Amino acid sequence: MSGDKDAGLAATGSGGSGSSAAGAGECALACETGLVCERVGSPACLDPNWAEWPMSNAEVDVTAGAPNLESYKDNGDGTVTDNVTGLSWQQSVPTTTYAREAAVAYCAGLSLAGHTNWRLPSYVELFSVVDPGAFSPSVDAAVFPSTPSDYFWSSTPFAAASGSAWAVDFTSGDPSGLVVSLANYVRCVR
Repeated sequence: MSGDKDAGLAATGSGGSGSSAAGAGECALACETGLVCERVGSPACLDPNWAEWPMSNAEVDVTAGAPNLESYKDNGDGTVTDNVTGLSWQQSVPTTTYAREAAVAYCAGLSLAGHTNWRLPSYVELFSVVDPGAFSPSVDAAVFPSTPSDYFWSSTPFAAASGSAWAVDFTSGDPSGLVVSLANYVRCVR
């Protein structure tokens, strides 16, 4: 199973009769096995709802009452575990940029730290590593060194424009819908 942490989603068989609690990891597995997450009947491999996702917060926000202080573990093998979401991230990113389909293929073909189940992160997953207190790059640079201050692809389509997908600009942490043929950076997750 992937490094995904329970995001509070439910999965059902394609026959749709009963449900059982399932986390993001089970929903990702459900996508591979034909199950559907009970979030508006969406395929299991789509993003969890924002309200269901445990976002990390900067220290200033936690001091003001927000939950989930951002916390990472450097695994010493080229990967980082987000202690809030439970996701495992590729620590250093390739210097090559990719069109979105090539970014998907890059992650699917990645073998890192003994794992081959890497994938392009969803928009909510990618946004969860943004450090709103940091700028250029807007990520914890001690944990994710040499992160380019530029756009990174997500696996989430941008519904407002056909042929576009969500990307996050790690200069400022701002999200945008970009045409999928553009070349951007990639950081894989599992």
